Amino acid sequence: MIMPIRNNPGFQDHFDDDADSIMKFLWDFFPAPMMIIRFEEPGNFVVEAVNPTQKAMLSSKKIYAGKHLSYIFPALLCDELIVNCGHCVADGVPVRYEMAGGYIDGEYHQSDCQILLKPISTLQGAITHLLCIVNNPSTYSSSKVAHYSELEIERRVMERTDELTTINQQLSYLATHDWLTEAFNRRHLLELATTEFKRVCRYGLSLGLLMLDIDHFKSINDEKGHAAGDQALQTVARAIRATVRNCDLVGRYGGDEFIIVLPETDLHGARTIAERLRSTLQGAELFISIGLATLERNDQTIDDVINRADHLLLSAKRNGRNRIESASLTLIS
Repeated sequence: MIMPIRNNPGFQDHFDDDADSIMKFLWDFFPAPMMIIRFEEPGNFVVEAVNPTQKAMLSSKKIYAGKHLSYIFPALLCDELIVNCGHCVADGVPVRYEMAGGYIDGEYHQSDCQILLKPISTLQGAITHLLCIVNNPSTYSSSKVAHYSELEIERRVMERTDELTTINQQLSYLATHDWLTEAFNRRHLLELATTEFKRVCRYGLSLGLLMLDIDHFKSINDEKGHAAGDQALQTVARAIRATVRNCDLVGRYGGDEFIIVLPETDLHGARTIAERLRSTLQGAELFISIGLATLERNDQTIDDVINRADHLLLSAKRNGRNRIESASLTLIS
């Protein structure tokens, strides 16, 4: 609503950011009729803009911007307003006065009101506009203002709360996920894996764990560039998500290494998932080596399972790559 005058040279610079923000808030939401009046020359004042409250009280079909004050106010009221606008410009200070019959509602009923005129000047001190606020005590009581303020504050608090909730969710995701592959990061993966390890131990359930990496990943980076390497990591992560269950845990352990925790999954079930994943990626011309470990009776922490899978992954690398190594069975391409 105030954009027409905000574009005038010097007007926007007159307010700092905080004052301008408050001005816009009052203009849009405060339940009092307001106008921006442009000073053309002595005795000539033109309506620059009217706020939503003022517009609601007048005819919404009419255009007031660019019109003389007489377009809104009857002759006697207009003359009185112009005189006071002149005082405001001449003295450079706010002017407050009572106007008999100066409040006009949507049905053009008149009642007494208070008028506040506030000069708006450029950085050079030239007054170019006036802010006119109309207060009708009979309809604009302090209780209504208080009620309106409470509702507006409540609305803004709820709006801000929703924004903060969204931001917190985004921050939580960033803190727990790898930005490139969208898998869990190492720290969060180990936290979840530890919780799952304790659960299956408590109830005597099985648990499988796969550690895998991309064969010749360094060559992909060196020969095709790091963008190709990133794409390979993303392809592996997507293939893993498409292969495992919703209850399984997928994380990027470091570099091109991934860990998949398979709750309530025995050696046979884990081996089936590993082979399906290896076959899928082979179709995408990506080859992986996998170390497969399962929960054993003497395991004290999830690290015991991870360490066995790590050693089995190294065995898969030494034994020719593109293969799955487990304690009891080796699958070769």
